[in-house]
Amino acid sequence: MKTSVILTLAGVALTVSSCTFGPKWFAPEMPVPAEFRGAGVSDSTMADLPWQQVLNDAALQSLLSDVFNNNRDLAAMMHNVDAARRYVTIARAPMFPWLGYGASASKGMNQNGGAAVAQMGGTTSAPGSAALNASWELDLWGKTRKGVESAEASALEAGEQFNNLRISLMRQVAGGYLQLIMLDEQLDIARAAVESYRESLELFNNQAMGGVADQLQVSSAQAALSAAEAQIPNLESQIAAMENTLSVLAGRMPGSIQRSGSMSSFARASSVPAGIPADVISRRPDIRAAEQKLRAANADIGVAIASYFPSISLTGVAGYASADLTSSLRGKHSGWGIGANLTGPLFQAGQLRANELIKRDNFLAAKAEYEQTVLAAMAEISTTLIQRSKLRQIMNKQEEAVAAYQESVKLAKARYTQGLSSYYEVLTAQQGLFPAQTQLAAYRYQYAACIPTLYTQLGGGWQK
Repeated sequence: MKTSVILTLAGVALTVSSCTFGPKWFAPEMPVPAEFRGAGVSDSTMADLPWQQVLNDAALQSLLSDVFNNNRDLAAMMHNVDAARRYVTIARAPMFPWLGYGASASKGMNQNGGAAVAQMGGTTSAPGSAALNASWELDLWGKTRKGVESAEASALEAGEQFNNLRISLMRQVAGGYLQLIMLDEQLDIARAAVESYRESLELFNNQAMGGVADQLQVSSAQAALSAAEAQIPNLESQIAAMENTLSVLAGRMPGSIQRSGSMSSFARASSVPAGIPADVISRRPDIRAAEQKLRAANADIGVAIASYFPSISLTGVAGYASADLTSSLRGKHSGWGIGANLTGPLFQAGQLRANELIKRDNFLAAKAEYEQTVLAAMAEISTTLIQRSKLRQIMNKQEEAVAAYQESVKLAKARYTQGLSSYYEVLTAQQGLFPAQTQLAAYRYQYAACIPTLYTQLGGGWQK
């Protein structure tokens, strides 16, 4: 009779095993425009390209390869991903029967003591048992399945967080590499300025001693020289700091970073498609991670609702037991049993309801975070596109300014050679040229850095 009842319960469990509670999952939709502000219409995007093709510099590619292979933050994140995947196994385990075993043995003697033991009928016994047991909680309300869905979503979220860290490092390293090249060029400009101002100072000192130049010219040349000399250790310090930062990101001891190329060549090589479709943001790892976090929160609501209902589990045991362990091991006293357990809540002072409301609040919070992530992604991509367009205009004008200053220096030197002016005109022209060259290197860096920035913002580069 008991067996038939248990079999009936198992049949009912299998019949209703598809029953689950909680809201169904639907991928969230965000209204996105056909194109980004600042971009035209296009059917392609640079995010479709492999990162080696976008960041086409041998030294930079070698540096990035070291970063991807040796960065400690990436390694730590990868272990977090592995741990999240193992939680899926833990969440899925209750879907299967659990098996266990147990055994016990003891030995004792029944006696009243003294010399009259034999007359009192004392005995020595060795009772023991050995059994296998099994249990299976029936997932009638989908609590376990919703838990598995939540764990799977969390594992996918961890994987996307890993990809997001990877492209963040790519952006940081590529930007730092370009900044090193800019600093190198600014250091060369500062050293050239020092040599030029030193020549001017020597000339004005000699002229002052001869009564040709006045103290104003000497002081101006000295001020220009000192200011240029102060730039050299400042730039050298920035270079060393950036090299150390990049070395650590690449998993190396702090040291020099191999690099090549010029800011002019990097700026000229930078190209972006005419337009970028706005739906390309669906490939961004941070948006994908936010979506999986939302999916996990949705599944957690189902787990909370299923907690209102009773848990039904089937149990079974089979083994040997005997008052005499020796006979038990010979299999003379076997036994078995099956049963069913039902447990459920009656009164928990509002705990279950509060838990459900918490899970619903978590879902709404995750939904808001997802929407904010999408909006922020749209904004930063649009900002980069607009900045790049404006930087192109700024860079062109700065190049015109540098060309004009170079012509001014050339004419001032010619006038000085012909005796038509003093060397003070040359100094004045140089004081405009060198800062303009330094600023041009900075503008070229900002313009070239838009490429790795935009590439990663579009979600490109996370694929290996």
